[in-house]
Amino acid sequence: MTSRLLISLELMLLAALAAHAQTAGEFFNGGAQFYISNNVPAALARVESGLKEYPDDVKLKKLEQLLKQQQQQQQQQQNQQQQDRQKDQQSSQSNQQDQQKQDEQKQSPAEPKKEDQPKQQGQQKSSAQKKQNEKPENQEAEPVKEGQLTTEEAKRLLDAQKDSEQLLRWKPKENPRNSLRPVKDW
Repeated sequence: MTSRLLISLELMLLAALAAHAQTAGEFFNGGAQFYISNNVPAALARVESGLKEYPDDVKLKKLEQLLKQQQQQQQQQQNQQQQDRQKDQQSSQSNQQDQQKQDEQKQSPAEPKKEDQPKQQGQQKSSAQKKQNEKPENQEAEPVKEGQLTTEEAKRLLDAQKDSEQLLRWKPKENPRNSLRPVKDW
């Protein structure tokens, strides 16, 4: 019976020791470990619980200040990232809208204003006359689509590229023989 009493006393003592409050240094070390592992909220919680038990500890106060600054910086970065994402989304939406407008204009070109019609007609006539003058009489007129080259333009481009081309020099694979070395004659 005495052994049971001793065992129960020992268990109570161990439970009391386990429930014994930690020192300020242990709270500081635990908070620092969380901070190092980039878990600022857990580090702050650990330090704040340490400050409840040890409100005058200088290390815990300084670590708390550092953690609060870090937390504010992280929140600012997150806010900045959210704003950047929103700006990107808005710009992509506006780009899509602009692209749709351009596609609609290409599919059904709007009629020019009445004031601009005579100017445009005159420009179209003059450009058509220039094209007719450039083409030889024996060639048939080919319709040229937008973004495509005529045969004359293609020839001019190829000729221009010929002028900028250079020949590659032949480079031997082996190093030149050493002239100081005697030639074997056997």
